[in-house]
Amino acid sequence: MTLKKNVTTQAEVVETFGAPNLVTQNAEGEDVWTYQRNATVANAASNSSYATIILLGGTSKSSGFEQSSRTMTLIIKFKDIKGVKTVVDFSSRSSSF
Repeated sequence: MTLKKNVTTQAEVVETFGAPNLVTQNAEGEDVWTYQRNATVANAASNSSYATIILLGGTSKSSGFEQSSRTMTLIIKFKDIKGVKTVVDFSSRSSSF
């Protein structure tokens, strides 16, 4: 879904994103919805090799674990336009660590 200012309705936002994590009102009386999504990705990797030199054997093994997290925040402001709550502004932020 693409959010469009003064076009996308609150009902369409709920249908696409579900219920917001936080609902507030700003000083102008506009509804402000905040969505926050977190994702954690874990990767386990191992690498092993074996080499023989003459009659001597050697092995090498390494294993690792990598984990990364990502957070995305979407803030949407709604205003009543002709009796329908409509998106008037939005912003998003993301961070990875």
